[in-house]
Amino acid sequence: MHGNQLPEVTISPVAIEIGTKAWQALLEEVYTTPKPGLVDTWSCGAHTDMDVHTFERSAEALRPYFIRMAEQGYTLQCSPKELFAEIRKTGILAEQAMYRATDGVNTHKGLIFTLGIFCAAAGRCAAAGGDATAHGNTFTITALFYMEQQMTAEILMEELRNINSTTAVSNGEKNLLQYGTFGIRGEALRGYPAVRNLALPTLMEGIRAKKDWNLIKLQTLMVLMSQVEDSNILSRHDQKTLRIVQSEADKFLKKGGAYVLDASYELCQMDASYITRNISAGGCADLLATGIFLVLLTGKFV
Repeated sequence: MHGNQLPEVTISPVAIEIGTKAWQALLEEVYTTPKPGLVDTWSCGAHTDMDVHTFERSAEALRPYFIRMAEQGYTLQCSPKELFAEIRKTGILAEQAMYRATDGVNTHKGLIFTLGIFCAAAGRCAAAGGDATAHGNTFTITALFYMEQQMTAEILMEELRNINSTTAVSNGEKNLLQYGTFGIRGEALRGYPAVRNLALPTLMEGIRAKKDWNLIKLQTLMVLMSQVEDSNILSRHDQKTLRIVQSEADKFLKKGGAYVLDASYELCQMDASYITRNISAGGCADLLATGIFLVLLTGKFV
């Protein structure tokens, strides 16, 4: 075993279930097609270093780490803040595994952070619920978001306060200084409002209306793109481009969104345009994957 791999430990069935749903959510996101500027089954989007197979390899490599973070939530006897600190160590190992699987391409770094948090939160919620598993609907949206906040809010607020021009390394940190946007850490410390208020309601509305699952995911992505301050767009471009993308997504939705007859054609046209303009709403794709994970985890997918 290499030093940057997980040790062999006994894993509980509930942790396997949680982590496997995280893996499934990664695949559900990349298989959503056609996504403007993003990797899917038809296109590499505005990316030259990755395709759907890169995402599949990455997802498979990350699966045991999501299971491990769920197990940490399920078994560690510590405070939520201490749990967050522990799973971040596992997250570093997960990043290394991702880069090994993709030959150095960053496919899922943001989702290692976000789904890692929710896997651990789900593990902690399962432990509090005794022997029940996800099949018994132990996991409620309210409980998961509450635990996520308990784990992250105080630590991430302090980290964001301490970011300056000397310490800023990631694109999200640089965006904070330049544009005042808080990125994925801001989403986490505020309880993922884009997931709670945009992704989940759109997913659930489509599921209740018995819409096609792929179209539900596309509709959700476009709702997110119409409103989210996408850090990936800001990193590649600027706020003007972000506003243009939001406006284009909003116009798509006002014409009926993903559920109208010619939606797929229009999304393909947008994809071609975004490839030319090098636009990729990777932050929104991560939020879509997070929403999918929570729907799968809470048993709301019917």
